[in-house]
Amino acid sequence: MLRFFKKLKKSEVFKNWKRENKDFFLCGCFSMFDDNEEFWQFDFYNKKKEKMTSFKVDKKIEIVPDDDVFSDNKDAISEIDLEKVKFSIKDVLKKVNENYSGVRRKIVILQDKDCLMWNITLLMHGTNVVNLKISAENGEILKESKENFMNI
Repeated sequence: MLRFFKKLKKSEVFKNWKRENKDFFLCGCFSMFDDNEEFWQFDFYNKKKEKMTSFKVDKKIEIVPDDDVFSDNKDAISEIDLEKVKFSIKDVLKKVNENYSGVRRKIVILQDKDCLMWNITLLMHGTNVVNLKISAENGEILKESKENFMNI
């Protein structure tokens, strides 16, 4: 994830956008993959404007223009400090791969909701879905739930 974020920060697209949008802060990192990281989306939020701008980073960088945030609790949107991430996505995926077999797809979100966490959704073979919330600071599993997709 960090190499994608570094690529974003070095890009002219981001530098030009950031010059004009100093009040936006990083609030989320998102990706979907099997085993290899193919892209990351980085979300930036402006509390005053209640707007979100996203950047999809893969071989190229694509900006998703300002969009309204549809949430009842916009105050809960917190800034992410990537320096505090001590349990990396590689560590998370290693833990997931050790504990779960039959994973078709991983949906990964780094967010700060009361603490910096990895919110991982595993789409399993069949109709099962597993959701894990793992501390990005120490790797502790904060919450684990399993559902059958047909029951959701």
